[in-house]
Amino acid sequence: RLIWQRAAFYGAIGASIKKTLVRRSARMQLCNMAMLMIAQRGQKNGRHEMFRIERAVLLAAGRGKRLRPWTDETPKPLLEVQGRPLIERLIERLLSIGLREIYIVIGYRAEQFSYLAERFPEVQLVCNPLYDQANNILSLYAVRMHLENCIILDSDQMLRDGFELPMEFEKSCYCCTWTEQPTKEWLLTVENHHVVNCSFGGNYGWQLFSISFWNAADGKRLAHHLEEAYNTPDFWPFYWDNIALTLHPEAYDLDIFPVQMGDILEFDSVRDLATIDSHYEVHHDA
Repeated sequence: RLIWQRAAFYGAIGASIKKTLVRRSARMQLCNMAMLMIAQRGQKNGRHEMFRIERAVLLAAGRGKRLRPWTDETPKPLLEVQGRPLIERLIERLLSIGLREIYIVIGYRAEQFSYLAERFPEVQLVCNPLYDQANNILSLYAVRMHLENCIILDSDQMLRDGFELPMEFEKSCYCCTWTEQPTKEWLLTVENHHVVNCSFGGNYGWQLFSISFWNAADGKRLAHHLEEAYNTPDFWPFYWDNIALTLHPEAYDLDIFPVQMGDILEFDSVRDLATIDSHYEVHHDA
């Protein structure tokens, strides 16, 4: 996942975002506290009631610039890896665990995805017309009404054969793997099954992957905060994950679902693709 260069990010939009947050902080803190209190009513003896995943959202609207020239004509989720488009592999894995409600948010070269709705009756395509004007926060906004008891995935990743996606959880959570190696990825700090901090890069923490699971209450919260983000262009440069992890962390009681390194393969460069498919070696980046 692309990490903003801090100087450019905070220099360009930091001041306006700070003003917006200050104006809204008191109101939003009260609102978020009320939301969290409602969620806590669902706990029994310190444990949460189990919830089951009922639907999936696949985000596939981006341009995939880091994988050029391969993505000049083909959206990144439709790139073939070992003979199959990435997104088809994900759809089939979701179907294999019993999901029959799959939403795919498209944008860049959207027409190329149309065959998926014909091949897979369970798939519904949703267009994000602002895909090239904002980060993926507006892609999730496009499907905000379908986030309850939901798994959310980026469409440009692969799951290891034999890795089983879980279906039942106590709390909303992100797939993460423990790392003590330097990384530029997002790192979560967890205490007593509760995410207490999110940092961008480091060498000690739970490395976040782009697969997460959301219960009904948190799905409603996400929808509420996505609507606010849509109406506040200062938030458009953010990833949707920023909502629960950095913008409104007090509103969500998140945990992590531990996975092993290699269970989930993310492709952030042509180099990553070439490691598992020699077809891409001709354009291996330096």
